[in-house]
Amino acid sequence: LLVKEINGWNRLVAFQVVLLIETDEGKEKNMFGVFTEEEELLRGEDAPDSEVSVIKVVTEVLGNVKSGTDVSNIPLPASVLDPVSSLEKSKKSMQRGELLPRIPKMETPEERFLGVIRWILSGLPKEKFGKKPYNPILGETFRCCFKHKDPANGVSYLVCEQVSHHPPITATHLNNPSVGWEVNSVSKPEPRFYGNYVEIKLNGISRLYLHDLDEEYHLTRPTVFQSGLLGIGTKRVELMGLSYVVCEKSNLVATIDFKGKSFFGMTGVQHSVSGSIRKLDSDEVIYEVEGVWDSAVKITHVKTGERTTLYSKEESAEDAMHVWLPPESDLEETNSLAVWKKCSDAIWKKDAKLANEEKKAVEDAQRALRKEREEQKIEWKPQYFDLLGEDAYFLKEEILKQIPKARSRHESQLHASSPIQSLQNPSGKEPKSGEGLQSVTKRVSKLLKVSK
Repeated sequence: LLVKEINGWNRLVAFQVVLLIETDEGKEKNMFGVFTEEEELLRGEDAPDSEVSVIKVVTEVLGNVKSGTDVSNIPLPASVLDPVSSLEKSKKSMQRGELLPRIPKMETPEERFLGVIRWILSGLPKEKFGKKPYNPILGETFRCCFKHKDPANGVSYLVCEQVSHHPPITATHLNNPSVGWEVNSVSKPEPRFYGNYVEIKLNGISRLYLHDLDEEYHLTRPTVFQSGLLGIGTKRVELMGLSYVVCEKSNLVATIDFKGKSFFGMTGVQHSVSGSIRKLDSDEVIYEVEGVWDSAVKITHVKTGERTTLYSKEESAEDAMHVWLPPESDLEETNSLAVWKKCSDAIWKKDAKLANEEKKAVEDAQRALRKEREEQKIEWKPQYFDLLGEDAYFLKEEILKQIPKARSRHESQLHASSPIQSLQNPSGKEPKSGEGLQSVTKRVSKLLKVSK
C-alpha cells in the first residue's frame, strides 16, 4: 500500500538501507573513528618513584659499559621506567596544541614562522631525572586525538609507529583536516653513556605542512642530557645544543641554542635558550632570541630594537589540551597501551618484581617473533607508514583516507628535497652514500656560521 501511495520515494529508502548494511558488514573498522577515553596529556609521567637508587642501577647495569657506547638496546630494570612508551611521548608536542590551528590563519609569512617557533617551544619535553619511557617494540603503534575548543578547528589526529628497532626509528603523523595542516616526523634517538651522564641525540626531521598556503617548515631537535647519574655534580635533565627551523618559501631560518647550568650548577640558567631568526638567502638577522623555554622566551627586532614576548608558558595556559584515546576494547594488539599494560599496571602498584617479569615477557615474545621471521625469511614491513626517501616516512594512503576529510599530498611533494638538504647541497647534487641527518645538521650549522 505504501509503495502505491508514494511510489519511488519508498524504493529509494529501501535501496539506501540495504546498501548501508552491506557496506558495514564488509568494511574494516576505522582506526580514527572512536576516541572515548579523555585523560591528562602527561599522564604516566606522574607515576610513583621506586625506592631503588639510580646510582645503584647505573653501577650494576652500566658499570662495565665503555664510555661513549650506544645504550639504546641495553635493557634497564622497571625501577627506572615511567609507565609510558616513548611512542606516547609524541603527544607532548600538543601540550599547548591550541597554538597550532592559529598558524595558517596568520596574515604574513613572518608571523606564521614565529607562530611555528612558539608552538615548538610549547611542546618541548620536560623529563624527570632518573626516569625513561619504554623502548618501543618493532611495529608498536599509538594513536590518539585532540579535540579543539573551537568547533571550527575540528580534531587533530595523531598516529605513530616504531618502524625500526635496530636502530630505533619512530614515524609520526599529526593531522588536522579542518584547518589544513599536517606534521610528518621521524625520530632517531641515539643515547650514549658517559659514566656520570647520558647524552641522547634526537636525530631526525619534522615537517609541518600548511596545505592552503603550500608552506613547509622543517624542524630539528636539540640533544637531551641527563647528568648526575653517579651522584657527581647536579642531578638534572637538560636540552642542549642547536635546533633549526627552516621555511624555504618564506626565506626564513631560525637557529635556537639550548643551554643550561654548568656541571656543578654554579653558573648558567636552567632551560635557557638564545639564537636568531635570519633570512635564508642573505643571512641577514631579523630577530635575536633569548629566554627560558619552559617559562618565557622573548625576541628583539634588530632594526627597531623592539622587544616582545614570543612564548610564555603562563600566558598560554588556556591553550593546553587533553588527549583522547580509543577504548580498551578498540585497541589493536600492537598499540602501546596494550603492549605494556601489564607492566604499567605493576609500576603503578609499585610492584617492581612483577613489572620486571612483565617487561621481560614482552621482550622475550619479540625475540621469538624475530627468530621466526628470520627462519621463514619474512621481511617485516611497517603497518601504517611508507618510506618515501632518506629518513622520510609518510602515512600510507589507505590509512590517511580513514582520517575524516583528510587531504592527500601530491606525490611530488612527498619526494621533494628538504630545505635543510638544499642548504647542505646548494649544487643540487645527490648526497654521498652514508650522509644522514647528522651530517646535514653539521653542515647547516657551518653555513649559518653558528659554532657548536
